[in-house]
Amino acid sequence: MADGFNVPLAPEQIAQLKAGAERYGLSPADYAAALIEAGLTGAPPKIVDPDPAIDHAIAEEAIRTGDTIPWPEFRARLRRFGGRDGRPSPSKLLARPERISHALIFG
Repeated sequence: MADGFNVPLAPEQIAQLKAGAERYGLSPADYAAALIEAGLTGAPPKIVDPDPAIDHAIAEEAIRTGDTIPWPEFRARLRRFGGRDGRPSPSKLLARPERISHALIFG
């Protein structure tokens, strides 16, 4: 690393790091930095699947099957889910996992 800090890794960890980096089209150093940052902050790793064809295929299938909803309806669902209409916010749902399926089913 730039500041001279080295982290020794076992051969198995090196292989996993290289495989993960290759899967996301990153260098092992960039992949490791994203994983370390995520571990330190508790946030998900800032890794984006580089293949937009996957997203395009999902969208095409939803359009083909009609499994879509209009943007205003989706936005309203997000607002309801956020607790603006008196329903519990996602953080309160996560505190009581048994309520998550109820909220998602009965929305």
